[in-house]
Amino acid sequence: QDFTLYLDMTVDENIDFMADLREVPPSERERRKQRLLQFSRMEPFRNQRAGALSGGMKKKLALSCALIHHPEILILDEPTTAVDPISRTELWRILYEFILEGITIIITTPYMDEAERCSRLALMENGQIISCATPAQLKKEVHRKVFLLKPDNLNCATKVLREELSIPTQVYGNQIRIFLEDRETEIPKVQNGLSQKGIVLKQFLEVNPTMDDVFIEKLADLNGLKPKKGWIAFKKPATNDHSVTAFALTKKFGNFTAVNNVNFQVAPGTVFGLLGANGAGKTTVIRMLCGLLAPTAGKAIVAGYDTAQNAQRVRGKIGYMAQLFSLYPDLTVKQNLEFYAGVYRLGPKEMRVKMDWVLELADLKEKQNYLTRELAGGWKQKLALGCAVMHQPAVLFLDEPTSGVDPLGRAEFWDAIQKFSEEGVTIIVTTHFMDEAERCTTVGLMNAGRMIAIGSPSELKEKLDAEFYEVSSFSPNTTYEKLSGIESILRVSLYGDKIHIQVKKREKLTIEYLREIDANVFGLEEIAPSLEDVFVYHILSDNEGKDEPNVRD
Repeated sequence: QDFTLYLDMTVDENIDFMADLREVPPSERERRKQRLLQFSRMEPFRNQRAGALSGGMKKKLALSCALIHHPEILILDEPTTAVDPISRTELWRILYEFILEGITIIITTPYMDEAERCSRLALMENGQIISCATPAQLKKEVHRKVFLLKPDNLNCATKVLREELSIPTQVYGNQIRIFLEDRETEIPKVQNGLSQKGIVLKQFLEVNPTMDDVFIEKLADLNGLKPKKGWIAFKKPATNDHSVTAFALTKKFGNFTAVNNVNFQVAPGTVFGLLGANGAGKTTVIRMLCGLLAPTAGKAIVAGYDTAQNAQRVRGKIGYMAQLFSLYPDLTVKQNLEFYAGVYRLGPKEMRVKMDWVLELADLKEKQNYLTRELAGGWKQKLALGCAVMHQPAVLFLDEPTSGVDPLGRAEFWDAIQKFSEEGVTIIVTTHFMDEAERCTTVGLMNAGRMIAIGSPSELKEKLDAEFYEVSSFSPNTTYEKLSGIESILRVSLYGDKIHIQVKKREKLTIEYLREIDANVFGLEEIAPSLEDVFVYHILSDNEGKDEPNVRD
């Protein structure tokens, strides 16, 4: 996971060093290195120090070093954790080039959308493989049926489904995913239960399970989704129509503009996702909204206060959970909670109530005397969230809070986030998990310090100027290689034994055309774009200043 690079050496020197260790013949070295630099798009940076590269570029350099001797088997341990979707796309594009050459790749990942790309999956728990099959076979093993609902009153519908009907529920933006054991009896139960409360369903359709659904069901039989003790009831925050407003927000560091004229508003009870590639300016925006950085120009209003003029008052109204959890590793769990209760000036009685609440929710009662550094990542995450909300803030900032956490931990975490939202708390979250971004009410997409797109996940997908297809092939690798050379196809991606294709909006693709060009296919289905498709399309189009170029990934 912590890739082996020599940070004071250049890109060229790192690759040369690994070539020496692997005894790559001089006659082969330059050719292989040139090919890897070309595949990874690192050619312009070959003379830069590795320590000066972004996280995504370091990952690509580490991958190039691992491939310089052209191994038969390549083992990658979470190579894309904490890497943005653009860099993940680049990494997978490189991997597929070598898969086509016969290299076997074994990869570990916490990203379930990434797991979809694999030919075969092994799900592990407590050191044992609990299931092993293709993604398609694993999805067939999900015995619950998954449905997507679009109610006219999201919060009320969620409450009825969870508390009155005991239906396992996940909120995704303005939609709800539910899991039913018996469709014949439970569909009428859901429809009648919501109708009796005056809730109108604009949409009720069955959808295919995701790999997250597979993983969670295999691990816990959906225990992470069933109603359980929730977070303590919040006092309704007293806010106006907008809890957070950014006016022409700009931040410069010397001659470098980290954030450039960013504008947005967030209403109370909204989950606002801030997305962007590494270095896009997301964390800088959050730090300005928290009053930790003064803007160079523009202003931010949070919970009714100007963050530059009333930073102390703002900090009393917000909760902040940083990328690296703000916990003290040499203090026990209980001592960390006591410390934060003191910082928030909670009285003795309130402190005891809040501490018990966090300990029970995070399943940490038996571990309250453990040193924090001894906790697993998921427990640290829930403890850090509990510390950030002990004082019941009006606005909660979460900066990549679930990086490296397993799907079950993420599901539990987002149950808590949704509960806060229902209570009127405004939540601003940055994340590289596109599945998490789907759960946000509104998404803002940043690139090079600018806000380039904003809207709900469904709105952003509908406005995308592209069509997406899934191809079934007798020989996926051969078909992938064939389709990658067609100019009218914008993107080609391998997804297990399927291939995903992106074309321009008005350029319909037919199976007859694919057969005419001998693509060796037997099925073609139009599919909805994912939020990752939206992300990649907007970022690449913005970077190129034109429609997205042809990309193989």
